[in-house]
Amino acid sequence: MNKFYLLCISVLLVSHPAIAAMTGGGGGSSSSSSNSSNSSSSSESADNSSVSNSTTSSYSSTQSASYGTKKKKKKNVFDPFDHVYGLIRLEKFAEAHQSLKYISVPTPSKQADRLNLLGFTARKSGDLSSAAQYYSEALEINPKHIQALEYQGELYLQLGEIDKAKQNLEKIKQICWLVCKEKKMLEKAIEVVLN
Repeated sequence: MNKFYLLCISVLLVSHPAIAAMTGGGGGSSSSSSNSSNSSSSSESADNSSVSNSTTSSYSSTQSASYGTKKKKKKNVFDPFDHVYGLIRLEKFAEAHQSLKYISVPTPSKQADRLNLLGFTARKSGDLSSAAQYYSEALEINPKHIQALEYQGELYLQLGEIDKAKQNLEKIKQICWLVCKEKKMLEKAIEVVLN
């Protein structure tokens, strides 16, 4: 009965990540589920423990390996902009801009993100003409890039082109018709300029 209980718990922990998270178990822990069955079954006879362990560990290793891999992938996803975000938080915009020039990205959507960040760091460094070019290039790749639209709207406000900023706000509203921080940010920026 004890082995059956441990097998059920192991199956639940491996196959249901939410339960594993609540109980402190987890996907990548095939060793923990097999260890728990090892420790309980060591008090039992050697024949029964080898059967139980082979069943539990083979199931656990196949099931938790895929879950553990998924969890690991999520946890260890490489973001090429991590270093840049750190520089931006420190308001080292010129350094962030230079770093972005040497980052290569694998997909068009990441390229749009990179161009958006190049525009942001150029604008924050005072290079408004380069910022305008980067935002335009980002929006050529992804016309619905909400951050690029918002940042370009802020650039328009800096250049005194309030109508263009309002047009960007309307585009954002069409893309993001629910709660959207970029919509609120650009609305607020426009209000500040108008008042």
